[in-house]
Amino acid sequence: MTAMFSKSFDPRVAAGEAVEATKQALGERLLGAVLYGSAASGDFHPGHSDVNVAFTLTTLGAPELEALRSLHDSWSKRRITRPLLLSKGSLDRSLDVFPLEYLLIRECHETLFGEDPFRGLSIDAGELRDQVERTLRAQEMGLAWTYLALARTPSGASHWAARSGSAIAASASGLLHLAGEPVPRTRGEAAEKCASRFGVDAESLRLLVACRPGERERVEAQKLLTSAQSILSRLIEVVEGLDRRSSTVSGG
Repeated sequence: MTAMFSKSFDPRVAAGEAVEATKQALGERLLGAVLYGSAASGDFHPGHSDVNVAFTLTTLGAPELEALRSLHDSWSKRRITRPLLLSKGSLDRSLDVFPLEYLLIRECHETLFGEDPFRGLSIDAGELRDQVERTLRAQEMGLAWTYLALARTPSGASHWAARSGSAIAASASGLLHLAGEPVPRTRGEAAEKCASRFGVDAESLRLLVACRPGERERVEAQKLLTSAQSILSRLIEVVEGLDRRSSTVSGG
């Protein structure tokens, strides 16, 4: 779990400082950098959220990674715990494998420096549908063991629910896109639209994806698990009804 941080923490300032340090380390090999995730969407929580930055490089090999190695501690202090590192060609080569991740970045990001490879990025509906199904089924399969490992205490259950909720929100956003809906900017919006479009229980989904840190700790772990199982079951039903050749789905 991300450690507690000052409420005065500014993710855009932190991201800008990280980009400047990366420019110094890489020079012209750094083509661009974008801010995405909660800091770009408005869901950022100063005490808990990480800062998501994607860096695009001319190439990404041992020389570039060696140049970046000294920045690890600097990135971590700015809460950039897992920066997305892409070479000039790796985005195109991986688009068919990670269409959901790239869709979410495309729909909500801010350019920090240089080129923006995500603007106008084309996402194949069939490939997106397949990844959403794989992701939902993996979440369903992993739900039990992560619950057993993490949900032994109220704080552990809250952490488990936060992790599960983040993954479910991403999949739900992909399904909404396939249904012809705009990708929600915030988790609260995702919960509301998903409940309306697919017949998922709105309060159960909100508890998993949109409630504030600390609120989940007041909810019984078993109730959170039951909600997650029910939501995943319904979303899998929805994705099973999708035509791989079409981006249109029927409502709940």
